[in-house]
Amino acid sequence: MEHYNPLLRDNDTTQKFITIGEIMLRLTPPNYEKIRMATSFEASYGGSEANIALALANLNVDSTFFSVVPNNSIGKSAIRMLRSMMCTVHR
Repeated sequence: MEHYNPLLRDNDTTQKFITIGEIMLRLTPPNYEKIRMATSFEASYGGSEANIALALANLNVDSTFFSVVPNNSIGKSAIRMLRSMMCTVHR
């Protein structure tokens, strides 16, 4: 059986990848403070499925991330962040 890695193929491939999963909001205290001592947090979004879709896009592989987010400011913030990361991928 021949080993096959779709990431190493030419960019002319018609293969498409879709990742399905949740987007995660990570709240991190600045300067390595303990959570119980923190008065503010840095917010970042991620999750393995989103990270894989972005990594594939960085390799010029047609990829999509599918998730469901709430229709509120946090959900809209997550979508905005993902879209901004995709804009930096496509040159």
